[in-house]
Amino acid sequence: CSSDLSKAPHQAEVAQPAATSPATPKNTTPQPVPAPKPAPVLASTPTPTPAYDKVSIASIGLSSQFVAVGLTSTNAIDVNPSLVGWWNGSAQPGNPGAVFLDGHNPGVFRALPSVQVGAQISLTKASGEIFNYTVVHTEIVQLVGIDMNAALSPYAGASEGLNLMTCVGTYNSQLGSTDQRFVVYAVRS
Repeated sequence: CSSDLSKAPHQAEVAQPAATSPATPKNTTPQPVPAPKPAPVLASTPTPTPAYDKVSIASIGLSSQFVAVGLTSTNAIDVNPSLVGWWNGSAQPGNPGAVFLDGHNPGVFRALPSVQVGAQISLTKASGEIFNYTVVHTEIVQLVGIDMNAALSPYAGASEGLNLMTCVGTYNSQLGSTDQRFVVYAVRS
């Protein structure tokens, strides 16, 4: 609840009678009472809009916030189906190494398997810094044989990379997931 302080009661300042001494006659003129002080005016402070890190791939119509995520007890990346997860063990945008983003398909990365080599990807930090990357390679790999060292490294020895991964293939009830992953490798432009 908000309080409207302009309607709050205010104490009037009351002048105290002047001290008298026996040799001084009493002043019978009433003393003026100062007017009450106006209520303080509180400026309305707008609630700030939360700032998030975002990933954008215009060629597939993707624009989504991404959030830092860790690993589950089974060492899987702990990604919410409606968000893109930046694995907090990978590089941060603008630093050497590979930024690693993961997302669900179906879900936020449903269109990722249609991204093509040459596509542009932008990461925008909450601070406003923008980091641009160009897709240089895509591949489909079997889940059981995935090379996470490659997925967590910049492609072809680049200094700064961005790698994205999502589920593709057929659902396997024994794995509790699809049997393949689509991996996108991009390098800083």
